[in-house]
Order: sequence, then C-alpha cells, then structure tokens
Amino acid sequence: MKKTAYLCITALILSFTLKPSTVNAAASPVQETAKTSNHTAGIKQEQPGTLEEPAASEKPAPSEKPAASEEPAPSEEPAPSEEPAPSEEPAPSEEPAPSEEPAPSEEPAPSEEPTAEIPVQLLGANAAEKTVTLKWDNVNNAEEYVVFFLKNKTWIEISRTQETTGTFSLAGYGTKNSFKICSYNSEQRQTGESSEIKVLIPAKIKKLQTTAYSKTKVKLNWKAAKGADSYYIYGKQDGKKYKLIKTVKKTDARLNIKDKKNYRFKIVPLFKSTLGTIAGTASETSYKNTEFVSMGHQKYTYSEMCSDIQSLCKKYSEYVSYETIGYSEKGRKIYDVILGDKEADHTILVVSTLHAREYIATVVCMKQLEYYLLNYNKTVDGKKLSDIFSNCNVHYIMMANPDGVIISQTNKARWKGNANGVNLNRNFPYAFKRDGSPKDGSYSGKKAASESETQAIVSLTKKLNKTQTLAVVSYHAMGQIVFGDYGGKNQKLRSDITNMYKIARNTTGYSSAANYGGTSNGNYREYLTYKMKVPSVTIEVGSVSCPVPKYQYASAFNRNKLLILREAAWLENNF
Repeated sequence: MKKTAYLCITALILSFTLKPSTVNAAASPVQETAKTSNHTAGIKQEQPGTLEEPAASEKPAPSEKPAASEEPAPSEEPAPSEEPAPSEEPAPSEEPAPSEEPAPSEEPAPSEEPTAEIPVQLLGANAAEKTVTLKWDNVNNAEEYVVFFLKNKTWIEISRTQETTGTFSLAGYGTKNSFKICSYNSEQRQTGESSEIKVLIPAKIKKLQTTAYSKTKVKLNWKAAKGADSYYIYGKQDGKKYKLIKTVKKTDARLNIKDKKNYRFKIVPLFKSTLGTIAGTASETSYKNTEFVSMGHQKYTYSEMCSDIQSLCKKYSEYVSYETIGYSEKGRKIYDVILGDKEADHTILVVSTLHAREYIATVVCMKQLEYYLLNYNKTVDGKKLSDIFSNCNVHYIMMANPDGVIISQTNKARWKGNANGVNLNRNFPYAFKRDGSPKDGSYSGKKAASESETQAIVSLTKKLNKTQTLAVVSYHAMGQIVFGDYGGKNQKLRSDITNMYKIARNTTGYSSAANYGGTSNGNYREYLTYKMKVPSVTIEVGSVSCPVPKYQYASAFNRNKLLILREAAWLENNF
C-alpha cells in the first residue's frame, strides 16, 4: 500500500516537472530569433518552434514510466499551439498598397510632414510683361528653393533656385495664378513650405467714355476689366501732373470739374491679392470742357462738321452717337447723328443741306444739337430734355450733300447740286420728272433716286418709318419761311402736318410759304407726305441770298434752337 502511494506521488511529481519544461521551450531564444528573421523575410514562422518542442518534452526520462505518467498526454496536445495557420497567412499584413500610393507625394510642394511656414511678399508686378516678382524668407539649413505652379489641379515645378526672390510669368490677364514655394535641405528633404500664393494682373479696361452732366460735373464710365475688383481714378488739367482722385468698385464715377478747362483722366484696374494690390494697364481719355460748334466764320466745312460730331459724341457719350448711312458720289461719308435713346418709340428725322450753297443749315443744326446736349439734364421751355429725348429721339443728317458743299466753298459759291450737278431735292422717287441742266442747279438726274445721297436718305427714312413713329423736319435756306401745305385726303395726316406747321411758325416767327412758287417734282417733302404718309415741314433759314453770310448764323440758331425740342414733345404726347 505504501509502495502504491509512493508510486502515485512520484508520478504526480513527474507530471508537474514536465509542464514547466514545455513552457520554457516555447519561450526559448531560438524561437525569438526565428520570429525576428521571419518578420523580415516573410516565410513560415512557426515551424522552427514546433520542431524544438519535442526536445524539451524528451528531456526527463520519467516521462517514459507507467501509464499514470502517460496521462499528461492532454498537456502534450500541441495541436492548438501547432496551428499557426492564421498567423502564417501574411496576406493582410503584406497588403501595404494604400501606404505605397505615392501619387500625392509626387507633388513635392505640399508635404505631409511638419515643415516651416515660408512667408512670401509681393515685390512688384509688370502688367505689360505679365509677370510678378516674389520675395520669401530664408529657411534655416535650406539648400535650395523650388517654385511650383498650379496647372490643371496639379503642382508643376517651374523653378529651382538658391535665391530668395524670383520673377515669374502669369498665364494671362484677368486669370488667377497659384504658386507655392518649398525649401529643401542638402538631403533633398523638405524643410519649409509657403501658403498657396494667388496672384492676378487685371485686363485693361475698354470703352472708357465721358458724359458731361453740366459745365462743372462729368461722368466717367467704362466696361468692367476682367479680374479687377476696384479701380484707381486719376485726373489732371492740361499742363499739370496726374493726381489720384478716388478709388471705386463700380464702373462709373462722377467728378467735379471747372468750366472751360481741358482734362485728362486715367483709370487703373486693380486686383487685391493676399500679398497686396496688383495694378493692371491704365486706360486714358481726354475731356474738353468747352463748346465745339463755331458760328464765328462763314464756311463751316465738311471736315469741321466731322470733327465736331466726333467731339460731341465723345464728350456726351451717353446721350449722342453717330452712324454712317451712306456715301456721297465722291465717296464722302454721310452721317446720321442720333440724339437720345436709340430704342425710343418716336423719332424726329432732321435732314439738312440738300442744296450745296445752303450750308448755313448745317451750322444751325449742329449748334442746335450742342445746345440740347449742354442742357440735357436741365429743364428747358418747361420740359426736361432727358425725359423728352428718352421717349422721342432725333436723327440728324447734318450735311446731306457734302460734295456739293465743298464745291460751293472752294470753287463755285452759288453751286446747288451734288458732284454730278443733280439737284437732290428733285431726285426723290415721287412725281419724278427728268428735266433741267446740271449747270444751273435744276437738273433732276437721269432717273429717280439715281444719286447715292438720295439713296442714303430714302433708306434711312424707310428704316425709321418701319420701327418708330416718324416725323420729319427739313432745313433749307433762304427766305425765313415754313412749308406745311398738304393737298391730300388723309385727314389724320393733314392734322399732323398742320400741328407741326403751327409749332414751326410759332417757334421761329417765320412766315408761311403758301405763296412760294416752284416745282414739287421729285421733292423730298412731297415724297414723305404723299408716298410715305409721314408728316413733315420744311424750314427756310436766313433772309439773304445763299451762301448766307455769317452774321445771320446766330439769329438763325436762336430762332430755331427750341424747334426740334417742341416738335419732339408734340410727337411724344400725341402718338
């Protein structure tokens, strides 16, 4: 019995002795080495450990004794410990693909590692060359700096330098350009990075215009410049230096000026970047605060008229404009000068100087136009001009026969026809009759509307009559009389002509032309009233033979300066 107990105790001691030796084998340095080498090479990790375990279990001989000692077999079941299959599947740990995607890191400027902030300054911009000059702070241990440009959402290297300044070209005017500056040490490791630098040079402004509001106030307006968020306005009088007047964000400004002084204005487009303000190319214009149309000499020429039209349209750009409606027989332009809103529902067409020697009519109409422009924002004759001409514009053909005027002023003072000797007021396509001689101003031409001047006038008349309510005033010389007769059956037309006739006589103080003789064959007023059904009157200015002397210019203007305004007010109120 004692022997049996002794054997049981011995077996128990042996079982406890075997278990620790198994744990020590699993934690042996051999295994640790194997694990380390396996992590590096990525090959079967658990097999060396499994092969070592039996050596530990074979060490104690007592483990070969009776069946009792074989009971620890469950503790020798290394199957669970020998199943390292899950740990042998390194596929998940070998998938470092996400961390190996270096595409973003190929943009060297933006670094994922903490880097020093590089402050950048704008030293200047050259609008003409489309360049900017940047300066940045030096970074400790920086071997070189790389400048990147953002193109199609990708940072592109454009420069490497050891300097801390650089001049760089921009993509174009009015387009934002983005730069970044990065520093690198001698090991080509990034050590610094700037913020994104956004710069832009505004495009040059277009259509810089002036409009006189009065003798002491002018309005500037222009088309917005691409990329500009504000504008500098400079001004100067002749002979003086430019001064900054104001900074505006809108595309117009009203400025105070002095009467009878000439000015120049300059507008500079601006872009306010994070580094400072960048200026684009300036646009300039001149402004003459004076009157242009002169009545101080008799021969008011075609060239003078053209210059005055351009000057008036430049000074009063919002109120008046001009177009070319045709050419004379010698190729000179025939102008249509438009006063007021081009889109108005009503219009007065004023046709002047069909006859060459009657160029006093051109002077009167040009001065009349300038008078309306000078007072455009005022009330005249109980009427606010801006309101009248917004609803009823005026089309002026200032000199319908420029070739003939030049002949009259330079060679044959009493010349009446055009360059071909045709009396244009006998050439219109109503009741046309071929007769007369080119030498005496009575020649009708070979056929109706044979002359280019006639064709231009007919074309404009038809165009206006289709799109607006039309009435016509024709200016001739001389006699100080008004034509306004009508023998047709159209009662409405008769009433309209009568109203225009009364306004003309009351305004000018001129007499009736009822007793005036002459033919109506091919006449413009008869063409209007009988064929076009358009109300019309004809005014004869001056009291002496043509060419009318200059001393009558002022009187003729004063008698007629309100006429077109009153005719326009009547037309607007009655149609």
